[in-house]
Amino acid sequence: MTELAKGRALGLAAAWMLLVPLLLPQGYWLAPLPLLLVAGFAWQQRPVPNAMSWPQRLAVAALLGFAASELLALQGEGAAGRAPSTAVAALLAAALVVALAWRRPPLAWWWAGLAASAGSGGLWALWQAGVEGARRANGHGEVNAILFGNLALLSGLLCLAGLGWAWQQRRRLPWLVALLLGAIGGLLASALSGTRGGWLALPLAALVFYRAYLRGWPPRWRWLTIAGVGLVLASLYLAPQSGVQQRVGVAMDEASDYLAGEPRGSVGARLEMYRGAAMLIVESPWRGVGHGGYAEAMGELVEQGRVAPGMDRYWHAHNDPLDAWVRRGLPALLALLALYLLPLWVFTPRLVARDPETRSLAVAGLLLPVTFIDFGLSYAFFAYPVGILVYGGWLALLLAFTASSHPSRGASPAAATRARV
Repeated sequence: MTELAKGRALGLAAAWMLLVPLLLPQGYWLAPLPLLLVAGFAWQQRPVPNAMSWPQRLAVAALLGFAASELLALQGEGAAGRAPSTAVAALLAAALVVALAWRRPPLAWWWAGLAASAGSGGLWALWQAGVEGARRANGHGEVNAILFGNLALLSGLLCLAGLGWAWQQRRRLPWLVALLLGAIGGLLASALSGTRGGWLALPLAALVFYRAYLRGWPPRWRWLTIAGVGLVLASLYLAPQSGVQQRVGVAMDEASDYLAGEPRGSVGARLEMYRGAAMLIVESPWRGVGHGGYAEAMGELVEQGRVAPGMDRYWHAHNDPLDAWVRRGLPALLALLALYLLPLWVFTPRLVARDPETRSLAVAGLLLPVTFIDFGLSYAFFAYPVGILVYGGWLALLLAFTASSHPSRGASPAAATRARV
C-alpha cells in the first residue's frame, strides 16, 4: 500500500470515528474499529521503534487507570453488565492513542469528519422534530437527548475552531462553508435536544475563541463577530420551536424551589443527588460504594430520611467528578481529573501560536475538556461508553496531530523531528 493510500485510508477511518457515534445504533462501538485496523496494518510496516510523546503516554496511563477503577468497582448485584462496557471503552480509547502514535491521518480529514458529524446531527435533529414530532431530539439506544445534544454542540464548536485552519487553505471557500454549516448543525441539534446544562459551556468556549482569535482583530470586526454570534444564540433561545427558553425558565424555578426546601423536577433531583453522593463519599472515600452498591446505599439514605424520596432510582450521580468518586473511588476521580487537565496543559501554550493550523488545533484541544467539564457538572458523561469513546478517541486524534509525525520508510530521524503540526 502506498503512502498516499495509507493516508487516505487513515483519513476515512478518522472521519468515520467522528461521524457515527451519534447517528448509528451502537455507533460509538463501531467508531474506533476502522481506525484501529488501518493503524494496525500501518504498524506492521513500521520502519523504526515507536516513540510516543509524553502527553500520549500520560493519556494512555489515565485511560488505563480509569478502566482499572471501573473493574475494581464491581461490587454487588446488577453491576456486571455496565461496568465492563465502560472499562472496554476506556481500553479502546487507550489503544487509539497508541495506534495514532504510529500513524496519524491527514489533518484535513479531521475537519471534514467534524463538519459531517455536526451537520448530520443537525439534519437528524430536524427530522426528529419536524417529521417524527419528537419533543426532544436524541440518538439511538442509551444516547439520550442530553448525550446527543451536548456532543452535537461540541462538534459544532469544534467546527468553529477549524475556521482559522480553513482560511489558510487553497480551496478556502468550500472549507469555510462546510465548517460553518457544521457549526450551525451542531448548535441546532443541541437546541432541538432541549439540553440546558451544555449551553453553560458557551461563555467558557467564547473565552477560548476570544483568546485565540478575536483579541487580535480590529475592534470593528471583533464586535461585529461578537454581535453576530450573540444574535444566532439569541435566535435559538427565543425560537419557540427550540424549547430552550421554556426549559431554562423551568430550571430556574426548580432551583429556587430547592433553595426554599422543596426539591422538585430534574434540577431539584440533581441537587439532592449531589448532596446524597457527598454523604456516601464521606462514608467511603477511598474505594467508593461500587457500581452495584450505589442505588442500595442511596436507598438507605432515603429510608433514613437524609435525602428526598426517589433518589435511589438513579444509577449514577449525574455529575462526573462526584460519580467517579462515589461509585469507583478516589483512583477514578484522579484518573478523570488527569484526563481533564492533560489537554489543558498540552494545548494552552499553543493557543497564541502564529501558525493558524497549530492555533486551530489548540482551540479544539481546549474546547474538548472545557465542554466536558461543563457537561459533567449536570450529567455523568463518563458513566456511558459513548462519553468515554468520544472524549478519549477525539483526544487521541488531537494529541497525534500535535506530536511528531513518524518517518516513512527511508526517512531520516532528523526529518521526522522537523515534521510537526
